[in-house]
Amino acid sequence: MAKEQEIEAKNLLTEKEFSSLAASFALEENDFSSQKNTYFDTSSFDLRARKSALRIRERAGSFTLTLKEPAQEGLTEWNQNITAQEAQEAITGGILPAGDVAGRLQTLIGSGLVENIGTLTTYRATQPFRTGEIFFDRSHYLGATDYELEIEGPSEKDVSAWMNELAEQHQFPLRSTPNKIERLFQRSREQNEKQ
Repeated sequence: MAKEQEIEAKNLLTEKEFSSLAASFALEENDFSSQKNTYFDTSSFDLRARKSALRIRERAGSFTLTLKEPAQEGLTEWNQNITAQEAQEAITGGILPAGDVAGRLQTLIGSGLVENIGTLTTYRATQPFRTGEIFFDRSHYLGATDYELEIEGPSEKDVSAWMNELAEQHQFPLRSTPNKIERLFQRSREQNEKQ
């Protein structure tokens, strides 16, 4: 299992802003690759209450189980490679494979029982940016599509400054941007309220 520090700035964009910015980075459609993120929580949303997230990411036939939790700066990510069968068992039955992520989850919330909250498919392009990376994400979930710019780097100060510079250069507003699991929750709530 890998333990990583993730320090990022995110900003939702309109489709027009996204397309314009992607073009300025010379990105073409074939630069985007698909990944599926299936998110989990307990029935009482214990992870969400702790500002944590649990997901399985499928990319190019590989599966990674990830637990994210708040750190002093950014997030701590606990990553564990899993098999397609283990991913399927988690997605359909909430049965997590044994390992460090399940152990960390037990420590964090006192349980390993989780439920599938939903799946979000993202088309992502990435490039090195300054001393970090920049990500262009077009995500589809529950009938919605959104566009997000994400910058990862060595400190919150750096990624915030870089996002501000890009916003000024490319004239897009800085927007409060919930993470993907929060946007999935919000969309689900909106759909449930309409029923």
